[in-house]
Amino acid sequence: MNVKAKVAARNSLLRKLANSNWGADPKTLRTTALALSYSTAEYSSAVWARSCHAKKVDAELNNACRFVTGQLRPTTLPLLYRTAGIAPPDVRRQTHGSTEKHKQETDLRHPLFDHSYPRARLKSRKSFRTVESVQPDQAASHRLELWNIWDNTTNEAIQPPKEQLPSGRELQRKDWVTLNRARAKVGKTASTLHKWKLRPNSECPCGKQNQTMDHILSECTEGPHCTDQDLRDCTDAAQTWITHWRDKI
Repeated sequence: MNVKAKVAARNSLLRKLANSNWGADPKTLRTTALALSYSTAEYSSAVWARSCHAKKVDAELNNACRFVTGQLRPTTLPLLYRTAGIAPPDVRRQTHGSTEKHKQETDLRHPLFDHSYPRARLKSRKSFRTVESVQPDQAASHRLELWNIWDNTTNEAIQPPKEQLPSGRELQRKDWVTLNRARAKVGKTASTLHKWKLRPNSECPCGKQNQTMDHILSECTEGPHCTDQDLRDCTDAAQTWITHWRDKI
């Protein structure tokens, strides 16, 4: 069984925990995703991380993040990783390679310690020995640095790259999902459902021709409003908005 299939099998367990009605709390889901899906996907990743096939595993890791956050597939990956509080797979693999390089250079027990490498002949072979060496106790800061370089998205409703869940993680599953979809501006609005051909039009009940997430957050007369800052901090205004819209988006 290949790595992608193994991760998919573990994601099935995560999907059960993320049931929309009685789903586990976000912290439990994130911990489970890291313990089951990510640990499997990253096993010995320092060796194969630079393979052209490594990206195939990312699709299942993205699914794991969607189960944690409740985000829909149209949500862009930078926003998905931010709401999950998990660094992008490629960034995590790079960091694993860098820490493995440090072990290879300093740990007498490492099988490749003080090993003399032959001259590389194939450009496609990119061993972890070619990457920057990072001490294991600096892995978290190195990972965050790479994540900030990778993610140049501007969204005031979501926390900047950080390896922890954003505010609102204490909410019930349905409220947590609604909050994250509002933060990413991607939900089951009339506009989205119309694009998916699940509605004949994208009209909002308030009469607006196009019901988007931005519209129901700040303009729609059918419910309360809240700002990006409210969503980011999960204020009372945001929770009032969530209560009104949670069964509709």
